Amino acid sequence: MPLVRIKSLPFKQDVAIDQVLTTLSQVISDAGKIEQRHIMLTWEYLVKSHYVHHGTVADVQPNDSHPVLVDLIAPNFNTEVQIAQTLELIANTIAEQLPIAKKNIFINFTPAYSDGVYDEGHVVEWDI
Repeated sequence: MPLVRIKSLPFKQDVAIDQVLTTLSQVISDAGKIEQRHIMLTWEYLVKSHYVHHGTVADVQPNDSHPVLVDLIAPNFNTEVQIAQTLELIANTIAEQLPIAKKNIFINFTPAYSDGVYDEGHVVEWDI
């Protein structure tokens, strides 16, 4: 696993979200030495006028407000350094691939625990 869930407003210009997700999957795989079959990524667009930041509503994704919202769920055996590196990797990759400032990306890490994940037909225990 990790699971990366991304939400943003729709972009004003055309963007290739599928390419961003494919690239992000590859860089996470390479950096963490994780088989891609264990990496899941989603991107959802928020409904226009359903996102308020600093008291302001936006209909399309601004470059410098209304941060892109990212949830990273990954095993709890990762060290603080590994988690920080993964957060930076995700932010850098998104900012490189899309018209969004790196400082306009918000990422939250949630640890997943052994025996607390159901995947591939069974409850998963970490082999560490």
